Amino acid sequence: METRLMTTSSPTERTPDALGNAPLYQTLVHEAADPVVVLAPDGTVVDASDDVCTVFGRDADALRGEPFAALLPDSTPGEGYERLRDRAVDPDESVAWGDASLTVCTDHGTTSLLVDTHAFTVEGTQYIAAVCRVSEPASVAARERHRLREERDQIERVDTLVRDLTRAVVDADDRSEIERVACERLIESDPYAFAWLGRPRLASATVEPAAWAGSGPGSPEGYLDVAEVTTDDSATGRGPAARALDTTDVTTVADVSDAPRFGPWREAALDHGFRSAAAIPVALEGTVYGVLCLYATETRAFDGLSDTLRDIGRIVANAIRSSEQRKLLYADTLLELELRVASDSPLVAMTANTDCTLTLDGIVPKGGLSTLYVDVDGCAPDRALDALDDTAAHTRVIRERDDGGLVEVSLSDGGVVPILADAGARVDSAVAANGEVHFVVQTAPDTDVRGLVDHVRRLHPNADLVSKREIERQPDAFTDVRDDVLDDLTDRQYTALRTAYHAGYLEWPRESSGEDLAETMGVSPPTFYQHLRAGERKLFDAFFD
Repeated sequence: METRLMTTSSPTERTPDALGNAPLYQTLVHEAADPVVVLAPDGTVVDASDDVCTVFGRDADALRGEPFAALLPDSTPGEGYERLRDRAVDPDESVAWGDASLTVCTDHGTTSLLVDTHAFTVEGTQYIAAVCRVSEPASVAARERHRLREERDQIERVDTLVRDLTRAVVDADDRSEIERVACERLIESDPYAFAWLGRPRLASATVEPAAWAGSGPGSPEGYLDVAEVTTDDSATGRGPAARALDTTDVTTVADVSDAPRFGPWREAALDHGFRSAAAIPVALEGTVYGVLCLYATETRAFDGLSDTLRDIGRIVANAIRSSEQRKLLYADTLLELELRVASDSPLVAMTANTDCTLTLDGIVPKGGLSTLYVDVDGCAPDRALDALDDTAAHTRVIRERDDGGLVEVSLSDGGVVPILADAGARVDSAVAANGEVHFVVQTAPDTDVRGLVDHVRRLHPNADLVSKREIERQPDAFTDVRDDVLDDLTDRQYTALRTAYHAGYLEWPRESSGEDLAETMGVSPPTFYQHLRAGERKLFDAFFD
């Protein structure tokens, strides 16, 4: 190890030669990895290591003979020695490097030092050696307090934003208002400057802006005039928004100035004062309604917020789903659509090789599974189920006749029906024959039909719209009663009732036993009966109480 040179003069009566014989002195001054200052009892600097200038801005020669207190703001002449001696004698064991709040004045201004102090005695005189490390800004403790304060403020700001956003979108009347309000609420909190919500259009491979809000240099919405986003394999289709739509994961850009895949939008973003960005999928349970793009005037504004941003996307998606379902429930007129879907699912593909026709009798969603009740016509039910191989989690023949019957099939992918339901549409009928399915769907009159078809095409590219027409809703005297019962039923009670209805449990003689339905639901028979009886009681209460 390189040896540091010491001077031969000393401002105290103790000579450097005498100090040089102290082993601790030799170890600290000559071998310490950090700058060292040695103080005599009168508070003057006796010696210093050659690299001390990295801390104080002065070399060792300039410090020798100087009172150490001169380096401390508002200190008395002997105070520096006393401070360091107290730390050496009674160190704070919870702090690895002594007291992390010693402030000193240097040629470059005020600096906070981490100081590790050592007391050693030479010929009856006690000296203090201080090993120094620089901590910017004022102190490590202050910096940590500042960081924690910023984190706390950010958490409180984001929590407030999520609460306000939730209230706002729940109160909105329709999808367009939900999208607009979501953008407006998001940019009310600094440093978020601009937000827009886009809907994917598969036919044109573009992401079409549906709502936007914000402020900034020039016209913020002008950013959308030049910042085209697509969903194809071009450069504009490989950015954050397209990735969020494809993966349904939040995608953030810490710094738009150097993000590799942000190239097509970099110049426009910087011109508008945007420094970081986030693309939030507006998605719920596999259904993607769009992407919410948020921009901030600071870099790294979205660090550590992925979970919160994901929640924001789900809040908006849930509001859109609820709005579409409300419109369908209360509209005086409905839009009836006929869709043709060429499907390669085993159940539908089987119809291309047989004279069999499949008609959907009912569907019961349950967790990640969908249980379908399908009427088979033209072939034995067992033959239809054999075509599924191992693709179904559960199959069962419920009813059999000479040329067909009723089967129960549980699939992890329920097909088009749940996709349409998630989009706010109600399937009136679904018939599969010759390798394709024809759906008759009812939805609200102002539904974005193109968006609905695109929604189906995300998983079934061969889907086509055959026809659409407006129809009058048939009066239903029991709508209010049904709504009240649905609100009162638990999820398990609703599933038990619906499964019992479609599986023939209510027929006489029964076509399914309670044990059969318990197996379908994945619960024990006593649990099934408990949910079924509780659900039946609520149904009867609605009519007879």
